[in-house]
Amino acid sequence: MYKYANKIDALTAILKRLDTGEQLNPEQLAQDFHVGVRTIYRYLNHLQAAGYPIYFDKADKSYRFLNNFRLTQLKSGGSDEAFALHPINKMSGVAIATFRTTGECIHKNMAMTRLMGCPTWDGCRGNFRHVDWWRDSGLLAMADEVIETGRESRRDITVTIDKRERWIQAHLSLVKQEKDTYLVFLAQDLSPRMHKEIQVARFFAAMNQSPNLILVTDTEGVIEHVSDRVEEMTGYAAEELIGCTPAILKSGQTSPELYQNMWSTISRGYAWSGELLNRKKNGECYWQHLHIAPIRNHHNGISRFVGVMEDISRQKRLEEEIYTYAITDRITGLYNRKILLELGNRDIAAALRYGRAMTLLIVDIDRFKEVNDQFGYPAGNQYMQQLAEICRASVRTTDLIGRVGKDSFAILLAESELSDALLVAERIREKAHEIRINAVEGAIACTVSVGGIALAARHQTMEQLVLECEGLLHSFQAQQRTNTCLGFSPT
Repeated sequence: MYKYANKIDALTAILKRLDTGEQLNPEQLAQDFHVGVRTIYRYLNHLQAAGYPIYFDKADKSYRFLNNFRLTQLKSGGSDEAFALHPINKMSGVAIATFRTTGECIHKNMAMTRLMGCPTWDGCRGNFRHVDWWRDSGLLAMADEVIETGRESRRDITVTIDKRERWIQAHLSLVKQEKDTYLVFLAQDLSPRMHKEIQVARFFAAMNQSPNLILVTDTEGVIEHVSDRVEEMTGYAAEELIGCTPAILKSGQTSPELYQNMWSTISRGYAWSGELLNRKKNGECYWQHLHIAPIRNHHNGISRFVGVMEDISRQKRLEEEIYTYAITDRITGLYNRKILLELGNRDIAAALRYGRAMTLLIVDIDRFKEVNDQFGYPAGNQYMQQLAEICRASVRTTDLIGRVGKDSFAILLAESELSDALLVAERIREKAHEIRINAVEGAIACTVSVGGIALAARHQTMEQLVLECEGLLHSFQAQQRTNTCLGFSPT
């Protein structure tokens, strides 16, 4: 009986039975050949595709040649007419060549001609034992093994013809026809597939070499592949993320609206970029910049999404440090003068527009230069830091507070009359008197003077308020008047 792996032998047997006029039942053939019925149908389809007029008789549910067709009608003369598979060799779907065991080529179909790069049909004839690429590729050794053992052989090999490399799946088998034995060579060109595999391999190699984390998901967001940096960036191993969605990385601190915008954008086929605050496996939060884009198939439909994640935590920290350095005083942590004036202008404009009360306080440390000269700047800085905490604790979150001079702070009290501001000023003055800083030279005890100015129509900017209040304090300090609250009497 016949083996499924020896397709040529099976096709020959079917042709011979049809040539006798026999009507073939697929189920019976499957039993005779010890193969499945689907395999028999595949054999018959191959023969029909090769041009054999095989007809299906619906009444008998069997196959036969049409109109008493005989194989002798296809024979074109020549010394190898006993080999009755010439039409099979012309099948375009499979590259087929037939050789004598001594190496001479009898037939090659057009598919084999194209695969081997021969310009003409006759150019493919010759003896494979004299062809360099048969020897160099190992195909010659494979053929000798098949001829010697009689066992068919299948192998993926690489051949180089005319300086062009091809990958093929080679299948060699022996077919006996009467007294002669032939070597049948079937080949499938694997080059397109191999080129795609190489491209995919290069793509994944590039992914894994990238300093960023790359994720590939299906259209539902389920992760299918992650690059090698996944554990370094997220703390998760690749197998822990594959099959999950990126939601496993959510920290809960990114707004749902941002995710909705992201999915709406990529679902419509557009790329999306943004910043997310994610969480590692150990619970540590980190900032990442995500660029995600759709991958389209040959129908231009979305088949996958690819996301490139960059850890920007260090960049965000640096930006925050730069921003903090730009807007705050480095000793006290309060707003610096420049930012305080800008923010104050905004609040003053609103207060003037809506007729709201507002008062500015200036807290000035009395004789602070003498303290620095006697105890040194480190001790003086400690006093300023504690005074800043007192001022911060004495006002509301809606009030503005900042350092406006070497030894003075400004506090802008929103919706506060002078009488309300006086209570705040007295509280700060009393608590400042209680501050004690121990130094080598002794304990530091300072007093502060607090000036207050109510916002009026003549004040259009924060700087005008600050300058007027500073002038008030300086005039009293020139008179050696300290540890007091000034400017709170109605004028």
